Amino acid sequence: MSANHYLPAARYVAQVIPDLLAERGLKPFISRLVLTETERGAVWLFVVLEIRPLGNLEDYTSADILHYLSTALRGLPVVICNSYGLRYAVRLHAPN
Repeated sequence: MSANHYLPAARYVAQVIPDLLAERGLKPFISRLVLTETERGAVWLFVVLEIRPLGNLEDYTSADILHYLSTALRGLPVVICNSYGLRYAVRLHAPN
């Protein structure tokens, strides 16, 4: 299945994540979004954040904020990647 099939879901997530973070007092700058599909068919949206001038990394990476985002996104799994800057990875589809 093509990741393009998940563009509406990706747009929704991209639209609401800044508002959800703002509700928690955070002011993210999203530098880019990356929608991708793995070889096994999982579809992920990576939300790349720039936070250095905006706050502490811990404010964006706590288990509480990840749970809050996942719950607000109707249970979609949200994890962080922090190897080359901060990214939220939101799984839009898991293969059967």
